[in-house]
Amino acid sequence: MLTSFTVKNYRSFKLERTFSMETSSIKEHKESVIQRGKYNLLPLAVFYGANSGGKSNFIHAIHTMCSMIRLSVKLNEGDTLPYDPFALDEDSELKPTEFEIQFIKDEVLYRYGFEYDKTDIISEWLYEKRFGEREYELFVRSRDVIEVSAKRFPEGKGKEFLTNSNRLFLSLVAQLKGEKSNVIMGWFADCNVVSGINSEVYEAFTLQMFLENLKEAHQAQEFFKTLQLGFTSFSVKETDIPKDILENAPKSIRLQLEKENSIGSMFEPITTHNIYDESGHVVGERNFKKNLMESEGTNKVIEISGPLFDTLNEGKILIVDELDAKLHPLLTRNIVLLFMDPDKNKHGAQLIFATHDTNLLDLSLIRRDQIWFAEKDNVESTDIYSLVEFKDENGNKVRNDRDIKSDYIRGRYGAIPFIGK
Repeated sequence: MLTSFTVKNYRSFKLERTFSMETSSIKEHKESVIQRGKYNLLPLAVFYGANSGGKSNFIHAIHTMCSMIRLSVKLNEGDTLPYDPFALDEDSELKPTEFEIQFIKDEVLYRYGFEYDKTDIISEWLYEKRFGEREYELFVRSRDVIEVSAKRFPEGKGKEFLTNSNRLFLSLVAQLKGEKSNVIMGWFADCNVVSGINSEVYEAFTLQMFLENLKEAHQAQEFFKTLQLGFTSFSVKETDIPKDILENAPKSIRLQLEKENSIGSMFEPITTHNIYDESGHVVGERNFKKNLMESEGTNKVIEISGPLFDTLNEGKILIVDELDAKLHPLLTRNIVLLFMDPDKNKHGAQLIFATHDTNLLDLSLIRRDQIWFAEKDNVESTDIYSLVEFKDENGNKVRNDRDIKSDYIRGRYGAIPFIGK
């Protein structure tokens, strides 16, 4: 489970800023809090802010860190890194970008981070804190000098000089079958960042879920019924690829189909609707191709159901930019309820998303420490802060009986656009 993420000198984040999924001392919605040892963690967090305020940059920062860790071993010597520093001052482009993440895996709190520029990893570090113990260093790196704890991280000993200057040491040790490093890499594999706008990108994952995972498919079907999307059922049908399309397809695609033993067939998502007589009685059913019959919002709910129920059942982390795009507010609200309900979120899954849907600013639904704001300062550097941290001009914190939706729209908490007359 994610406990915190820190970013510095990345896109609109000039200064070090930290996001936390640990609970504050407030007592709201205690039933939704996830306990891991002495740590109390949130199942969900939501980001608000004006367009270009930095919400997407925050999500992209997590995505960049995860991608670098996963793809580091594929880099050749001399390959450049995804360096994208703060661009609106004179010296940030001369400084490294920094990421640090803390997470819990198998009753251990790990703290891992690195600094980098366009060509090199400047520093890298990994610490662990087992429940009931203090924090211990596993390895620390300063450019090409890597110090490894023989007791705590023996799998890294003898590999200090095998890492290129643009590669991460953690990824190298995992590639060489390091046990602890592969546990950590497994956590990053379970942290998924997706777009809420281009939901068709993960439609194939959802179709595979409906074909191969009956438990998650059933849960998705029940969710569709709760939302009353208009169709009575959803299914995936295997159909033949039209011969003329197959013959005219690029050779690379035909070779890939042959490799996957799926030459000549494709999977088609189908929604089933009732047919009614003049009295409104059901007299039959009719199937439709999903993309031709259903609205963009309904298509998105179907497409995102795969990542949603995979996350819930496997206790993963799902991070979504613009979750509310194309969705009615009640649909977004029901997605939030999936993660807030401990009977549905039984495995400690976490959802983090950015939105403009102010209907979710409802303290009967979520806690004050689950609401975050992103706002740029006078030099266009992004700051992030939670509602529970916010203090007004008199130093007063936000009470749990405030109408925070109205307060936010009026600009009480910042992070809104200022539109001139």
